[in-house]
Amino acid sequence: MSRLRIALYSGLGALALGAVGGGLYLFRAPLLALGPAPAASASAPGPTVAAKPTFFGRVVPRAATPLHAPPNVFRLKGWNSRSNWIKLIDLVPDGSKVDKGQVVARFEFSNEEARAWIDQRIAETQADLGSAETRVADEVRREKARAEVLSLDTERAELDTGKGTLVSERDLTLLKLAYERAQAEEKAQEALYRATRSRGSSEMSYLQATADDWKSGIARYEMYEKRVKILAPHAGIVRHAFMNHLRRKVQKADGMPSGSLFVHIAEDERLSVEVLVPEAQVAQTKVGTKLRVRLPDGNERFEATVLAVGDYPQEVGFLRGDDELPDAHEKVYLVTADIEAPPALKSGMEVRVEP
Repeated sequence: MSRLRIALYSGLGALALGAVGGGLYLFRAPLLALGPAPAASASAPGPTVAAKPTFFGRVVPRAATPLHAPPNVFRLKGWNSRSNWIKLIDLVPDGSKVDKGQVVARFEFSNEEARAWIDQRIAETQADLGSAETRVADEVRREKARAEVLSLDTERAELDTGKGTLVSERDLTLLKLAYERAQAEEKAQEALYRATRSRGSSEMSYLQATADDWKSGIARYEMYEKRVKILAPHAGIVRHAFMNHLRRKVQKADGMPSGSLFVHIAEDERLSVEVLVPEAQVAQTKVGTKLRVRLPDGNERFEATVLAVGDYPQEVGFLRGDDELPDAHEKVYLVTADIEAPPALKSGMEVRVEP
């Protein structure tokens, strides 16, 4: 069979297909220049323009006091309860005006049954105190009576020793011994009386301290019960906080970790936006810099003016309260910018910010 070669040329080189000795083989031939390259098509795309960076932001009250969920801890002698989670039972509506000292929110208090338990302990200690008081008084009175009897016996024995020549010398010696014995018994009984009185006083002090301790438990219980009611520190407007893991604002019946921010008490209607600016771009963001704010699904822009730039970078997950975010460990600066309050923007909204 004669050798057959078919050469196929392309812009990348040439492929040759041949048959030698009854077999086929495929190989790459050297790249050949076939002439000048064709001119670029008029429809070919031009150079791409880098899109402007967009930062994450959240609308917050400009001047407000944050309020946090209370600790869910109850510690009392004989009764201990602890949890890192607490449930919100009641909450003033968002945007409501409140006065100083008004109840803004109420969290669940899961140890109400402890009050009856404390009252029972107080009743038991009071009963023990009354019983001990009667018993100790009886013991002291009995020992005192014995001491008085022995004192009379001593006086009588002393009078007997004055009989002198009226009795024999042997009887006089016996009378003197009886007097000494009476003195010793009187002294011992007097010491026993004082010891009984001291012991009774110590026992009563201990029982009284125990009773007072349980009474103070009532005050401690009331302190824990009062702590779940959150009062407004000053007059203002209630602004519900945004819950990252639920992607919405706080509502009644929400559960949250103790210490979580759940509401702001704003001084007025003014709003700001907190912007997370990456480390690489924070140099272009200074106090007075103008930013543009928009809703994630909107096109309208609102102007904002940078008021403050954070002193150090922080992690995105910490600032947004969600360590499950893909960029949770990225470092950003927290930038605060003042905005006017157009109807489209409300406290707690997530926005996009353009430099």
